[in-house]
Amino acid sequence: MNDQENTASHRLISLRWRFLWFLVGVIGLFTAGMILSVLFSFHSSDVADERLLDVEATQTQSSLMRRWDYYRDIIDSQARDPYLINLMTQGSSEALQEWVASRRALLPHTVGLALLSAQGELYGDAVELGVGPSCLSYLRQVEPDVLAPVHRNSPGREHVDQVALVRNANGVILGKIFLGVRLTQLQRVVDDATQPGHAITLFDSAGLPIVSSGRLHGKVHETSVPLTAMGWSLKVQAPVQRLSSGGWLQILAGVMTLVSVLVFLVVVVLRTRGPLLQDIHLALDALGCLTRNEAAPSIKTRYIEFAPVTEDINRIAQQLHDQREQLATLSLTDSLTDLPNRRAFEIQFPHMLGLADRGHAIALVLLDVDHFKTINDELGHAAGDQALVVLAKTLKALTRSSDMTSRLAGDEFTVLLSGLDNPGVEVWYQHLADRFRSELRATGLQVDNTISAGQTWLQSMAGDSIGKALARADYALYQAKARGRGQLVLDEAVRDNSEG
Repeated sequence: MNDQENTASHRLISLRWRFLWFLVGVIGLFTAGMILSVLFSFHSSDVADERLLDVEATQTQSSLMRRWDYYRDIIDSQARDPYLINLMTQGSSEALQEWVASRRALLPHTVGLALLSAQGELYGDAVELGVGPSCLSYLRQVEPDVLAPVHRNSPGREHVDQVALVRNANGVILGKIFLGVRLTQLQRVVDDATQPGHAITLFDSAGLPIVSSGRLHGKVHETSVPLTAMGWSLKVQAPVQRLSSGGWLQILAGVMTLVSVLVFLVVVVLRTRGPLLQDIHLALDALGCLTRNEAAPSIKTRYIEFAPVTEDINRIAQQLHDQREQLATLSLTDSLTDLPNRRAFEIQFPHMLGLADRGHAIALVLLDVDHFKTINDELGHAAGDQALVVLAKTLKALTRSSDMTSRLAGDEFTVLLSGLDNPGVEVWYQHLADRFRSELRATGLQVDNTISAGQTWLQSMAGDSIGKALARADYALYQAKARGRGQLVLDEAVRDNSEG
């Protein structure tokens, strides 16, 4: 009798401890899966933000270099002007002063233009020429490869110096040309390049800020790129995205679901014991698959009481698995054409709309290949893919770094063109259509398909959106099809509204 009681007691204690360990395991695996999912979401978001930040920094660097090179080309071309060289060789001081006055009137956004002889003589009055003491000192000592200083001491006249040597045909130095470029030119470039919620700062060689746009507090993502020609550096910052209220609600829902599942398991296990342990083993196996990034097998119970619990577990497991697959496969590039995909287009669109709000002309062109289905039906889908690749390569060749081309879906492509008017967009389209047909023939495809396109302008300060703009462009594309294909049609509804 005592042996039987001891055996029963031993079995009861063993079941309780086993259930406790199983319970702890379920809690740990559910928690680990949720934590891993949240951490992976944060990591993927950070990677995407840093990638976009690098793109923004590179584009801003290119814009600043273009503005710098513009003034550099001006002063270099003046230094090579045969008329100036002749004046500095044989002309009088008065003639050189007149040359400076005539050229200075033609140079906007500058604080000063001056000539200096090879002996250090300034042609004209320093104050009238806009040459301060520090600029004059730099002008008399500087060599062409010395980094240009930034002057911030005079409010309203902040500028950076540029100097070029004037040489005769034999390479003898006749003098120097000084040009003071206002920092407002650099500020304008930085302002235009700064996306909403971001901050950009340009630093000189001493690490002091030259111009900046936007200010952030707290934790930020940042990247720096050098501007080697000036010895400066550029820093771009973006705020670290915190978990949204929807994310917290998702975590709370997961926790509540976990608690409900565990309570239900306790009640049913106490009544069924053995069969319950088997179901727990299946649940643990499914959770283990989730922690290994594997597809979780569907859990099937033999008891109707467990059906809601197993359905919840299967649903959560499928949601986590689908989320991982979506995050793993989501990217900014279309795999067939190597163009930005629709998600990249949606990310870039607010920036282009911001340019439109600041007065830039931004055209949205929606285009596709006429009779594309015929290519697939008659030559096969491989030929259709080849035609799409040809169109993508043609678009890359005919778009600039300030434009954006993307593949929305199927044979539909979008192009955001900046800085063109209606005739310019029409010329661009004709070049695209001609080159596409030429490239098709060069690939050996026995087709002569054309391109239909619909055009609309992003509407500044009018509550425009990506949906509205695509709808207008799609309407124009429909008109192009209706008018016989192979043409570009401007959105008539937008045009009528603007005329009215």
